[in-house]
Amino acid sequence: MTTAELPPHPEPALTTAPAPPAVLGPRTAAPAPLAGQVMDRVRAYAADLPARASEIERLGRLPADVLDGLKATGLLRAALPPRRGGVELTVPQITRAVDLLARGDGSVAWCAAVALNAALAAVHLPDEVFTELFPDPDMVTATVLPPTGRAVRRGDGYLLSGRWAQASGITHADRMLAGFHAPDGTPRIAVLDTARLRVIDTWHTTGLRGTGSHDVEAVDLHVPRHHTFALQPPGAHGEPPHLRADNLAHKMAGIPLGIAGAALDSALELLAARRAAPPWPGAPADLARAESLIGAADAYVYSTLEKAWAAQTAGVAPERGTAALARRFAHRACREAVQLLYDAVGSAAVYTERTPLDRCLRDLITAGRHVASAERILDGVGTLRLGGDPASPHV
Repeated sequence: MTTAELPPHPEPALTTAPAPPAVLGPRTAAPAPLAGQVMDRVRAYAADLPARASEIERLGRLPADVLDGLKATGLLRAALPPRRGGVELTVPQITRAVDLLARGDGSVAWCAAVALNAALAAVHLPDEVFTELFPDPDMVTATVLPPTGRAVRRGDGYLLSGRWAQASGITHADRMLAGFHAPDGTPRIAVLDTARLRVIDTWHTTGLRGTGSHDVEAVDLHVPRHHTFALQPPGAHGEPPHLRADNLAHKMAGIPLGIAGAALDSALELLAARRAAPPWPGAPADLARAESLIGAADAYVYSTLEKAWAAQTAGVAPERGTAALARRFAHRACREAVQLLYDAVGSAAVYTERTPLDRCLRDLITAGRHVASAERILDGVGTLRLGGDPASPHV
C-alpha cells in the first residue's frame, strides 16, 4: 500500500542490505499490444491466478513466473504514451483490468495498480530522462508519495535519506517513486533504483499479504536532480486524459469489485451444492443482498468513470469528488457483501484452502485502510460540496 491508516508497528529487523546499483541501459522491449489485446490477455491471465493465490499469500510476494505473466499482458504499459511503448487504455478499461486481476488474486491486482503509477514520471520528466530511468516499459514501479524523506544539496543533485512505509511491490520492483522534502522545504518525488535501497521486513498483515508492502530505507543516497520532479496540478502539462495524475487513484476501485466478485462466485458454488440444506435459513437472502451490493457498487463506479472520461476527452473538467465517492462506496459495499457471504456459507468459510472467502474478507479490510478509499474521503468530498477546498489529492 502506498499510504494507509494503519497503527504504528514495532521496529523490525533489517532483512536485505543495499545491492550494487543496477546498470541503466537500453533494452529491447516487445512492441506494444493493442488495448483489446491487453484486456484479453488480462482476462486469460487472471483465470489462472486463483490456483496460485495461497502460494502468493504464503510467500508474501509475487512469484517470478506470476510477475512475468503480468508483464506479458501489457497492462503495465497501460498508462504510458505510445512514444514510450504505451498502450493508452482508458481509465474505465484500466479499472476493469484491475478488477479482473482482483477476481484472481487481490495482491496481484494491487501490485499491478501501483505499478501503473510510473505514469507520474512519464508526465513530469523529459523524454530522455524517462527513457534513461525506464528503458523497458514493462518495468515495475513501487510508489510512496508522502514526502517522508529529507535531502541536502550535493553537487548536481541531493543526498537523500529517509524511510518510506508500505511500499507495495517493493520485493519485485525495479524503480520506486519516493516523496521527500527538498532543502528549501518543497515536496518532490525521486525516481530511485530499488537495488540501492534497504528493504525492512514489516509487512505482516491481515490481508493483501502477497503485495510485499514492506518499509524502505535510504541513507545518504545520491540522486541527480534531474531524476526528481515536483508534482504539478492535473492538466498542467496538457497531457491526454489517460495520463492525468488525478486519474491514477480511480483504478483502485477495481480492487474491491474484483475481490467481491470472486467471493460471490465461490459462495454461489458452495451454497448451490448444499441447496437442500443451507447453513442457516437466512443464507439465500444474504446471498441476494451481497449480489445487490456488489452490483450497485459496480454500476456506481463504472458509470461515474465513463462520465468523467467522456468529459475529459471533450476537454471539460469532470465534477470533482464524484469518482472518489464511488470508490469509497465500492470498498464499503463490497466489504459488507463479502461479510454477508462469509456468514451465509457458515463454518466452511474459515478453511482457506477450500474457499477464498476468508482471504477475500481480509484483503478487503486491509485495502480499505488505504488513503484513497478511507473514511476521510467522505470528509473531503463533504467539505468540497460545502464550498471548501480539501487538501487531499484523492478527492
